[in-house]
Amino acid sequence: MRTMLILGGTVLALAGCAKPGAPPAPPAQAEAEKIVADTEVSFTGGNVEAIMGHYADGAVVFDPSVLDPSNDRAMQTKWTAGYVTMKPSDQTVGSRHVQVLDADTIVASGVMSFTAAVGPTRQMLRTRYTDVYQKQADGSWKIVHEHMSGPPPETPMP
Repeated sequence: MRTMLILGGTVLALAGCAKPGAPPAPPAQAEAEKIVADTEVSFTGGNVEAIMGHYADGAVVFDPSVLDPSNDRAMQTKWTAGYVTMKPSDQTVGSRHVQVLDADTIVASGVMSFTAAVGPTRQMLRTRYTDVYQKQADGSWKIVHEHMSGPPPETPMP
């Protein structure tokens, strides 16, 4: 019995020597790519609230049709509502790069193509993007910075 008490006490003492607060592990590459892909799917779903749900409060967003960035949620929601009225569909993402920077930060960048109503016709549009995702206190991943821009002039469609 005495040996059991000594052994138990030793185990507890050694457990107390472990480094407390080891940093959390970053997401695996496959998990990071799924987070990004799940967000991108919502962009053609037609639901403004679902799209905006992927953005953190205070996120900085560069809209391709506006010069200045905004961290105003109401303005970003207005931009998103305008995008949804274009009825985007047939979305494809090419040249996507997903970087896991640490346990709380993912950067996704690439080129996205989609068909949208532009005036009376539907046209194929492309945009270049960079999204910075940050892990939130509740464990969800939200975009905290987004920069979108059109392709360089006279870039042929794929």
